[in-house]
Amino acid sequence: MLLSRRGFLVASGSSLLATWQIAATAGPAGAVMVRQSAPENADLARLSGTTNDAAPAIRSYLSGVSGSVTLSGDYVLDSVVEVPRAVTSLQLTAGTKLKVRGDHGALSRSGTIVYRDQLSTAMETKRSSITVDKPTKYVAGEYLLLAGDDAIPAARDRYGYLRRITSVSGSTVNIDKALPRAIRIKPRTALVTLAPSLKLWGSGEIFHLTPSLGRTPLVSFFAVDNPRVSGIDIHDNGATGVLVAHCKGGLIDCTIHDLLDDGETYFGYGVNVTGSTRAVVVRGTMTRVRHAVTTNSGPGIDVMGSAGEPEDCWFEPVAISCSDKSVDTHCLGWNTTIVPHITGGHGGVQVRADNTTIIGGEITGCSGPGISVNPLVAIAPRVSGTIIRNLKPSGTAILADSAIVATDIVIQDCYGTHIVLQSDSTVTSASIVAGGAIGVSFRGSNNTVTNIALGANVTTPFISSAGANNNIFTRATTAPTPLPASVNTAPPTISGTVQVGEQLSVTDGSWTVGPMTPAFTWRRNGVALSNATERTYHTYDVVSADAGAVLTVEVVVRRAGYQDGRAMTAGTVPVALGAALTPTTKPVLSGTAKPGQTLTVTRGVWSPAAQSTSCAWSKNGVPSGDTGTTYLVKTSDVGKTITATVTAKRTGYATATFAPTGKKVSA
Repeated sequence: MLLSRRGFLVASGSSLLATWQIAATAGPAGAVMVRQSAPENADLARLSGTTNDAAPAIRSYLSGVSGSVTLSGDYVLDSVVEVPRAVTSLQLTAGTKLKVRGDHGALSRSGTIVYRDQLSTAMETKRSSITVDKPTKYVAGEYLLLAGDDAIPAARDRYGYLRRITSVSGSTVNIDKALPRAIRIKPRTALVTLAPSLKLWGSGEIFHLTPSLGRTPLVSFFAVDNPRVSGIDIHDNGATGVLVAHCKGGLIDCTIHDLLDDGETYFGYGVNVTGSTRAVVVRGTMTRVRHAVTTNSGPGIDVMGSAGEPEDCWFEPVAISCSDKSVDTHCLGWNTTIVPHITGGHGGVQVRADNTTIIGGEITGCSGPGISVNPLVAIAPRVSGTIIRNLKPSGTAILADSAIVATDIVIQDCYGTHIVLQSDSTVTSASIVAGGAIGVSFRGSNNTVTNIALGANVTTPFISSAGANNNIFTRATTAPTPLPASVNTAPPTISGTVQVGEQLSVTDGSWTVGPMTPAFTWRRNGVALSNATERTYHTYDVVSADAGAVLTVEVVVRRAGYQDGRAMTAGTVPVALGAALTPTTKPVLSGTAKPGQTLTVTRGVWSPAAQSTSCAWSKNGVPSGDTGTTYLVKTSDVGKTITATVTAKRTGYATATFAPTGKKVSA
């Protein structure tokens, strides 16, 4: 069965929904719980490391204990283990594995949410009270889910908030915090009975044996007071790692990785904060998941439906190589604070919820925008002090399709247009260095961008789309400091035959930052060659003057916005003399070998060209002492063979000689 994202979210909570509905009929105490005697440890030990279902035995064990509990072993679970309320701390020791088999989670803790009343009076924003028709139903200290059918404009997500009753006065029920939004369409209340806090911790693992079959969160908290997860390694599932729904407070600080995500059937959220969850903190390290953390409306509740807006949450995960946006608030979410620590992946932070704050942190190496703001956002997010760097290939550090308020943003080495604004945004004191050539793109109107420090790479401070007006742009009086030089990690090398007349090549070497533009300066015995300085190509033709010298190359890598990086090759062996010159037109001996006649030898044509040639004559191989290109045959030469040897010389090359066939003198 293929599910949309919305369908997946409903389905992913279905197995828990049955538990909540049963619990809702269990009376004032809330959860249905049958205690059994704890089995001998040997019973669990026998199941450890086998393929037998250990879930019933674990449930039985937990039902007989309370307080802090330790679980050790290697167990297969064919059903979810609901942790009893008496257990306040569950430690999974090092080496412990809970291996899910089937479409269900591993561990859950559940309170109850039961529909109570529909109100005739709207719940207004910024008011710390609601007006009820049946005040006797409400008691100070209770928790309520306040919801209705009011939804995000252009979306189906419906508001809903977790509130504690502080007092009741007549038809006025006072609550511990004002509502951020009005609920006017069929306002309803539900009693929230929060399950006691559970701390799940240790060094154990929770994972699905066949991730493609897992459509349910591995760990689920529903209506829990202060749920906590720390240290546990949660991985390999076709759905969420940890689900936090309609909870109060809590800390999720664990490792979650390798959750499936295809955007159709599998939505591997690291931590999914849903419903009216209030003030939960998410930290930990999330790798290769869809979103490290995200927000959603809550799973369905009888009469109340699927409603709830996570509120006052703090998200500070370390997100690595996420397949979608690393941190993504869906349309629901109020007063969310995000401190990004994001490396790689498809994108940085996507804001779809109102009243979001992004503060500090760093977003680096993503392929999508660093921070994007969805067009549905009505209350501008605030961004301050965030560093966004090395975004490729889109390179857009801030993509605001709705208003944004940003201050003290540092953008480093991002390709493309750095800041893209629709309308009504304010960006103050940003720094843009290295990367793309365009600073800001005004797609809409009424934007104010001031005190922007631009590096040398920004040759176009801003552009405006047709129809965009009333935009203000001012540049800072000082430019940002260039980024540190790229560091050489593998030195450049020279290759080729180190000999006069040969061609050598040099490599770029390896650098920490790329791509860079290299330049090459060749040096002879350490002295830069005037005709081979700052070359943009890699080759050098060894010349006569190099003979006997040691050659090196200094490589300088540059990119606008960076300081120059430098590296030197190792020196070559001393340059050898070039190979001996070769005659391309060989010397020729001509003339009549008789007394009184003259013999002539040509000097030939040499490659490379000879700087000098000389001729020496011999009789029967014995030098005669004669030089020059002619020889007068003597009577005493009769019977002897006259030869001529031509010697060709060029500086830096071995001396070459050539002797054409001699002539025997006759009478």
